[in-house]
Amino acid sequence: MLKLKKEFADFYKEIKIDKETNALKEKREILEEDIKSKLPTILKNHNISIARSDIRMIDQGSYKYGTTISDDVVDRDVAVMIPLDISISSDPRKIKGYLRDSINIPARTVLIKEPCVRASYYDNGEEWLHIDLPLYSQSGTSVHLARGKEFSSDYSWESADPDGLNDYLCGQINGNDQLRRIICFIKKWRNVKYEGATSDHEVPPSIGLTLLACDCFSAQSTDEGDNDLLALQKTMKGMLDRFTYTVDENGDLVKTISRDLPVTPYTDVFKKMKDSSIAHMTTFYNRLSKAVENLTNAVNVESAHDAGEYVQKVLGSTFSVPAKEAVAATAQNRREHSFG
Repeated sequence: MLKLKKEFADFYKEIKIDKETNALKEKREILEEDIKSKLPTILKNHNISIARSDIRMIDQGSYKYGTTISDDVVDRDVAVMIPLDISISSDPRKIKGYLRDSINIPARTVLIKEPCVRASYYDNGEEWLHIDLPLYSQSGTSVHLARGKEFSSDYSWESADPDGLNDYLCGQINGNDQLRRIICFIKKWRNVKYEGATSDHEVPPSIGLTLLACDCFSAQSTDEGDNDLLALQKTMKGMLDRFTYTVDENGDLVKTISRDLPVTPYTDVFKKMKDSSIAHMTTFYNRLSKAVENLTNAVNVESAHDAGEYVQKVLGSTFSVPAKEAVAATAQNRREHSFG
């Protein structure tokens, strides 16, 4: 019998979000309408001429790839692309400010972050949704992402290919249901283990985990169906094996991992995590190593109950553990009466 087949199937149903809720869809559509109706006027006031029809909204992230999982705060990515000559509009901070102004109403909390403009929504003082809006300029075939916080001295128009990234990941994931599930399980592991994180940079980015999972995915199935436990164990072991080891100036072993974007600008998606603190890399390695150890134990033990307990250490307490089998008690009773 395939170990934990039902438990993994039930867990996936529990954490997977198949489509936008009505509340999220409504917020996103109103936000997009505000951008299309207000941004051209704001840009016109700064001598930049675009039409409403020139604004292109691009679905990005987990909703695009079908790898969204439930979380305390819903995270949505929708890119905004406008025709723009960046040789004239050379300061991306200003253009991001105009985008911010087009959506800045009391119902939203709007912030200019380094890679995007974020619109957050609160209920009784608790954030329940944020929609990230990366802003892209397009001139001919040239596309650039607006980078930089509002008052930061570090800003740039960075070459980018959001459509190419979408094509790459959709090509990897679409039609591969087991890979999609494994990505969701790995993201759930990340959420469980980094629940107390105090900054974005200490947490492995979703795009990084998704790319690594695609690289290291190991399909596993039998005549009884997909073996998600073994696929998850082998995929996460493959991710762990991607770490490299160097020795720092103090003679200490440093563990680190890199994964470049598969499209322009081909940057390392883990760079900010590493630049923030090499300790974040060590924590990532140690937590991933512990996950692989627990999953390996789950694969190797005979008892489905024991296997479930090991998986629960990886995916959290909502993963169901099968009841203990009654075989041991029956065998013990037989031994006690075998001498007549």
